Amino acid sequence: MLPDQLRYSRESCRLSDSTPKPTSRLRDLFWPDLSVDTSAESACDTASWACFAIAGWTTLVGIWTNPLVVIDAALFVLIGFGLRKKWRTAAVAGFLIYVLEVVVAMSQGQVPGIVTILILAILFNSIRASFAYRRLHKTEAAEKKIAEVFD
Repeated sequence: MLPDQLRYSRESCRLSDSTPKPTSRLRDLFWPDLSVDTSAESACDTASWACFAIAGWTTLVGIWTNPLVVIDAALFVLIGFGLRKKWRTAAVAGFLIYVLEVVVAMSQGQVPGIVTILILAILFNSIRASFAYRRLHKTEAAEKKIAEVFD
């Protein structure tokens, strides 16, 4: 083979027509587009992992100072499993409980850090995502019923 035949151009690999993603990963993390159910599922799954991380960190740090922290950790584990099922109640409860904990920490003089703000954004988006997921599936079910009528 000739060296010219071994060279691959961008056109032959079809890389020249690629369209850049319109949003950044950071924007998708803080404000995801929830117009399709896969992005709503992804936002809920991300929030469930955040709840599991909160529960794990709370257990590791708090078990030595206050054994009642296990109850808080158990709540976040349950909320995480609820978010896996896209339950709206779990999303709202997770956000409100975490906001309450942040407010209590701030009243004791602690300043929320970057991780706290990131988790608040993720949990807030889980509320949006769980409601969007239900709305999208309700629309999908209605479209199936309409299709059955006209078939």
